[in-house]
Parts: sequence; structure tokens; C-alpha cells
Amino acid sequence: MNKSTSAHLNDETLLRWQVGDATEPEQKHVTECTECQAKAQPLKDALSWFGAAARQWGEERAALVEEWHESREAAAQEWRESKAAAARGWRGMAAVWVLVSVALLLVFTVGVPRWKAHQAAIEAQIQQQRQQEQKQDLARDNALLEQVDQDVSQAVPEAMQPLSWSTASGNSASTSSVGTRQ
Repeated sequence: MNKSTSAHLNDETLLRWQVGDATEPEQKHVTECTECQAKAQPLKDALSWFGAAARQWGEERAALVEEWHESREAAAQEWRESKAAAARGWRGMAAVWVLVSVALLLVFTVGVPRWKAHQAAIEAQIQQQRQQEQKQDLARDNALLEQVDQDVSQAVPEAMQPLSWSTASGNSASTSSVGTRQ
């Protein structure tokens, strides 16, 4: 063994070697000396484990931050969509109210007067029909009264005239026979 390999590195020099600050002869010694390599192995393993843990923690932290950003963006997007849906709902509801208002306005400004005019025309027709019926009833009643008046104004009702004719002729015959007897 040469002089550089006989003198083993102390803990401080091994630590500098681990972080990459060792001189070239110190680096050469660790590469050639199995005892220094065995002494440096636990520190190397600890640093390797710490580095892996730090990288894993960093990756997990980055994933969490990314997930948080995504969930925050998703929540913001959901809020924007719900706000837009609510606005669409209000706009739609406002449009429906406008349409209903216009329909009611048309009904009350155009429909109701036309309906009232139509109803008045129907009532006028019904009134005219009633008046015609009353005139017809009055004419029938007057005709019946005229017929009754003619029947009543005769000395002998028409139905009894054949009897009265024969009686009248019998009275004249008896009057003529009475007149001849005297």
C-alpha cells in the first residue's frame, strides 16, 4: 500500500467526499480503500435515503399543489358554470315572463274587446230572436182572439148554426102556419 492508501480518511473528509468537495487524492483514496468505502457507506446510504425522501416529498408536495390547483380551478369553473346557468335561468325566466306579459297584454287589449263585441252581437241576435218570437206569439194570440171575437159576436155560434137554421126554419114554418090560421 502506498502512503495515500495507508492513511484513512476521517469523518469530516468522508463527509466532504460525500458532498463532492473532496480533493482529487481524497477521491482516489476512497475509490481504492474498501475500509473507507465501508465507513462512508452508512453516510452514503443515509444521504441517498434522505435525497430519495426529499425527492419523494417534493414530488408528493408538487402533486398535492397541482391537485389543489386543479380542484381550485375545477371549483372556480363549476362556480362560473353555475353562475352562468343561474344567469341563463334568470334570463330564461325573464324571457318567459316577458312572453306571458305580452300574451296577456294582447288578450286584454285585443282579445277581450273582440270577445265583448262578439258576446254583444250574440246577445243582440238573441234579443232580436226573442222580439221576433214575441211578435209571432202576439200575432198568433191576436189571430186567436179575433177568431174568438168572431165566434162570440155571432148570435149563434158557428158550431150550432146548423141547429139554429133548422130551428129558425121551423119557427118560420110555425109562424107561417100560425099566421095562416089566424
